[in-house]
Amino acid sequence: MTDQPNAFKVTLFFPVQDNQKRPFTAEIWSWWEDELAKLVTGFTDLGVVMGWWLGHSDQNRWIVIVVKTERQVERIKNFVRAARVKFRQDTMYFESHPVYFEEVQ
Repeated sequence: MTDQPNAFKVTLFFPVQDNQKRPFTAEIWSWWEDELAKLVTGFTDLGVVMGWWLGHSDQNRWIVIVVKTERQVERIKNFVRAARVKFRQDTMYFESHPVYFEEVQ
């Protein structure tokens, strides 16, 4: 493939429950949705996946977003920082890397 990267793929995981296995409130999820909608025009929620971290398993919503600029990547990272506090987590998963993106017609 000769096409050069022209976008960034961002992968995020958001816990479904807190560390005491209590589900997060509708208020937190509403905040999450509102804040994410301010940042991007669309994203893919790949569903709930199981993970293993520091000796315990948990469930997370797996989110994938494609954006065009590094500035958008930084804005998403700042959202994850705020989400870390809302979701009462010590750390949150954030991954980004350059990709070639095309809307095939």
